[in-house]
Amino acid sequence: MERPATDTGTRHVSCTPAPADQLFEITVLDLADGDGDGQGGWRTIGWGVDRRHADSIAESFVTRPLRPYAAARIRHNGHLVGEHRRPG
Repeated sequence: MERPATDTGTRHVSCTPAPADQLFEITVLDLADGDGDGQGGWRTIGWGVDRRHADSIAESFVTRPLRPYAAARIRHNGHLVGEHRRPG
């Protein structure tokens, strides 16, 4: 969070993380994970600080050139709010 400039002209940015209810959980479907049944498993890879940030991260993990994940889901407060799938 950016605060207004002080009389010295400097700006301070809070390093305190956002409250958990403001974060968007990003999970990926890793087909190499799981019990060998080919279904894979979902696992959390990170958090987005807003929906746009979470969408960007999720999309990058399913479109990356090396070992893209099959799918990525975005949840907010436990509710599914978005999903990205590997193209093709």
